[in-house]
Amino acid sequence: MNMRQGTMGFVVAALVVAIAGRAGAAEMRLAVVDMQRALNECEAGKKAKDQVKAKFEKAQDQLKKQRDELDRSRDDFDKKALVLKNEQRQDLEKELESKTLDFKRKYEDFQRDLKRTDAALTSGIVEQLYGIVAEYGQEHGYTAVLEASSGALLYNDKSIDITDEVIKIHNANPNKARSGGKKVGPPPGGGAGPGPGPEPGPED
Repeated sequence: MNMRQGTMGFVVAALVVAIAGRAGAAEMRLAVVDMQRALNECEAGKKAKDQVKAKFEKAQDQLKKQRDELDRSRDDFDKKALVLKNEQRQDLEKELESKTLDFKRKYEDFQRDLKRTDAALTSGIVEQLYGIVAEYGQEHGYTAVLEASSGALLYNDKSIDITDEVIKIHNANPNKARSGGKKVGPPPGGGAGPGPGPEPGPED
C-alpha cells in the first residue's frame, strides 16, 4: 500500500465513523460501487471505448511510420557522419533535430487529443452513472455508497456491491435525465479509452 492509498483508507474510515455517528440508533446501510467498472462495462461506455480505441490505433499507425522514418534517418546519418564534410554533417544534424522535434510535438499533440476525446465521450456517461448511484441509494435506503475503484477500500462483502445493478439501470435507459449525482470528474482509474499511448518519442 502506498502513502496515498493509506491516507485515503483513513479518510474512508473517518467518513464511515462520521456517517455512523449521524445515523445514531438507526441501522446504517452501506453499499459499494466500482465506477470504473461501471463505465467500462455499460453499453455506452463500451461504445465510447471502441471510438477512442479506433482513433488511438489510427494515430498510432501514423506515428509509427514517422518514427520508423526517423530511425532510418538516424541510421543513415550515423553511417555517413564520419565521411561527410563538417558543413554537410551540421546540415544533416539540423535536419535530424528538426524531424525529432516534429515527431515529439505530434506525439504530445496526440496524447492531449486522445485525452480530450476520451473526456468528451465519457463525461456525460459518468454523470449519468453518478446520478443512478444517487437515485439507487435513496430508493434502497442506503446511508452511504462508497467508491471501490479509488484504491481506498480494502475489503467489502460482495453482497453490498451495487455495480452490476448500476450497469443494468444505465443500459436500460441511458438517455434518461438524472439529477442528484455527485458532480465529479472521471472515475479514479480514468476514462474508457486505452491506457498507454503509442510508443514514446525518441530520446534527445
